Formats: sequence, C-alpha cells, structure tokens
Amino acid sequence: MASASSEPTVRTLVDEAPQDAVRRAVETLVADATAEDGVAPLSEQGRLDVHRDHGVTHLVAEAGGRTVGYAQLVDDAAELAVAPAARRRGVGGALLDAVLATDPAARVWAHGELPAARALATSRGLQVVRELFLLARPLPPEGDPLPQATLPDGLRARPFEPGRDEDEWLRVNAAAFAHHAEQGRMTREDLDERTAQDWFDPAGLVLVVPDDDPGTVVASHWTKVHPAGELGDEPVGEVYVVGVDPVHQGRGLGRPVTLLGLHHLAHDPRHPGLRDVVLYVDGDNAAALKVYRSLGFSTRGTDRMWARTADVAGDTMGA
Repeated sequence: MASASSEPTVRTLVDEAPQDAVRRAVETLVADATAEDGVAPLSEQGRLDVHRDHGVTHLVAEAGGRTVGYAQLVDDAAELAVAPAARRRGVGGALLDAVLATDPAARVWAHGELPAARALATSRGLQVVRELFLLARPLPPEGDPLPQATLPDGLRARPFEPGRDEDEWLRVNAAAFAHHAEQGRMTREDLDERTAQDWFDPAGLVLVVPDDDPGTVVASHWTKVHPAGELGDEPVGEVYVVGVDPVHQGRGLGRPVTLLGLHHLAHDPRHPGLRDVVLYVDGDNAAALKVYRSLGFSTRGTDRMWARTADVAGDTMGA
C-alpha cells in the first residue's frame, strides 16, 4: 500500500505493453475496484487491451514503489482505474491530467454513476458527451413470458459456425456499426480473441440468413453469460451484440433478432436457470431503446463519457 505522503507519478507507454509484473498489478487493482464499486472501471475491450503493445497508450500511476492506478487511451477514448487503497491521494487526478496532456480531445469513460468520477471529471472542466445505458430484465419464469421470435418469410436462424462465418459476420458488424467507435472497428484479431474466451458458445451467436443463401448473414444476435460474481451473485446473461446489415434495415428485424437471443439465454443448456439478462445501449438510440423497453427492459445503470467539449456527435447502434 502506498503511504499517504507518496506523490503519484505517471509513466506513459506508447505502443508498448506493460511488463508482466505491472500488468498483473493492474489486473489486481481492476478486480479490487470492481469489488469496491460494484462496477468494473474498464470495459471488456479495455481489459483485453491491457495486454496489447500496439494501438494503445498505457498510463501507469505509481506511488511508494507500487502500481496504484492505470489508464489507457485508444484513438481518442480513455478509461482509468485507481486502486481503492490509494484513493483520495491525487492518483485519479494525475492519471486524468496525463491523459488530457497526451490528447487534449480525449473522451473519458466513467463506468457506473460514481460520485467520485463525476467530481473528478467536473474538476477538470469536462462535460458529458455520451451516455450508455445498462438495461436489464428478468428471464422467465421470474419475468414476463417472451414473445415468439417471428422472422420475415425467406429468413431463418442458425448458429455461428467457427471456421466458416468469421469474415461474413465481421462484414455485417462493420456495416451495422459504421458510426459506432468501439463496435464498428472490431477486427479478425478482436473476434478471435473473444471466441477463444471460456464464455464463448457458438450456439449463443445466432445468425439470421436467407433460406436460399445460408452463407450470407442478414443479422445476428451474439449473447454472452457472465459468471457468478462478475455482475452479481449469480450468472447473468447479456445481449452482447445485435446487428442488422444496413441493406436489410427497415424490415423490422430488430425485435425478432433480439428475441432469438433472449430465447437462447432462457433455455441455454450450458447455463440452465439464468434469472437475468442485461444489455448496453446508447442513450440517443431511440429506435433500439423502443425495442428493448417493449421487451420489458428497464434502466439499471448509466456509463458516461466526458470530454472538454459537448460538441461531440453521439454514436448510433446497429440494431
């Protein structure tokens, strides 16, 4: 633990991954912060990017010979975490100042509605430029029954097939999320990294394809199950990515494609008895919010992105 008199210093690593010992320390402080706050300080992509040595600027705060904070900057988006034992000692301020010195136009995520995060952002004159809602609903039998997922004529659902569908899924994902900074830039490396995780289940990545052209993806719903302790005391399902090829948008696919994934989670043989499902959606995505709320989702939390100007266009979802 850093002593109260230790002033934090910040090391900046550009296209250079932290050394193993520092990386392990960062993983520990992220876990400790998650347990303390009830919300992870880094997104899933942020946690994966801790290991990357290209395309990421890593900022490591140290005091008393220990790693007490961490931030990362990818393009112009930043996230930061401070060890609970080192809070209220200027670590968060030092990290945020270093991020803004590196990129004055940086947009900084604050996950959850934590008063300390708001206070830090406003102390640097930052304003909210984007909101990401966490929505949730109980699955049957605790929650309301799910409507049937009825696709338009000529379309059917099938599971993702590893080794066959990667490139086609990436094509549709890039098109559906062309204006979404995080999701739309997913590469084959990113996809392979996720499909190699223990949580990945090909049956949980539901593809919608034409009856007469099953190799072409029209839309998809990728589901995920978080283990107990990650989002609560029990496993929790997630509407991970819902995307519709823009060529097929306007056909009312968002609702049935969402339902396909919800039905999978409700009857997932790998995770029987799931009680809850969550999803993230941009606060300005009225169309997606309308679909999700019509399916019984309500707001459980909010992530906010802060920057020095409010004149930043909001992103849109691809559902």
